[in-house]
Amino acid sequence: MTYRVITDFERPSVDLIRRASQTFVGVTGGFAGPRQIVDTAIKPLDRKWRICGPAFTVRPEFSEDLLMGYVAAKYVQPGDVLVVDGGGRTDVACWGASMAGAAKEGGCVGIVLDGMALTAELLIERENIPVFARGTAPITTGQDRPGWLNCPVACGGVIVNPGDIVLGDIDGVVIFPKDEAEAIIAESEKTGAKSGLGRANPKPYRERTDSEARLRALPGVVWE
Repeated sequence: MTYRVITDFERPSVDLIRRASQTFVGVTGGFAGPRQIVDTAIKPLDRKWRICGPAFTVRPEFSEDLLMGYVAAKYVQPGDVLVVDGGGRTDVACWGASMAGAAKEGGCVGIVLDGMALTAELLIERENIPVFARGTAPITTGQDRPGWLNCPVACGGVIVNPGDIVLGDIDGVVIFPKDEAEAIIAESEKTGAKSGLGRANPKPYRERTDSEARLRALPGVVWE
């Protein structure tokens, strides 16, 4: 077995990340498509947390081993989001507070785990770096075995490549493939613009939509 450790990769522009950060998973996820929405069991440990940035991917060979996470913290760049392929396991943690602190020192703005977090109280109260995970677990098994950095990983059923844009909020996490991110974000921005125009319209929302007309047109609906 050969394990590839890639310490750098091409990242999206700062402007594209800024634009993506102003969108919402519940809106932009619809344009990205269902295959890009991470398993909804993966949620922020603190409901107020949001993340947006290029994916720095981590894949331990043994999902419970922490070595690759510690190494990733050395090479993460400001603005990156660490995406950890923890194999979806819920019996053991694949990340902890000390690792999060190390990643934060490098400028990491968030962490997405397809697995469990360790020492959640410390993550929230002391490190205060957004962590999205399947939950928490009080056990891990060491840092002794190899894996991959910045190679394709699976996270919550989504294939994530380094440099893809990761957006997360209270609704969950969506991944924008780097080659499609501009188009996805542009569509979301159009929706936001339409929503803003609607709120500025003096006519009530119920009068601006054709929802009642569509309902009345359906067979078998009796109005009383």
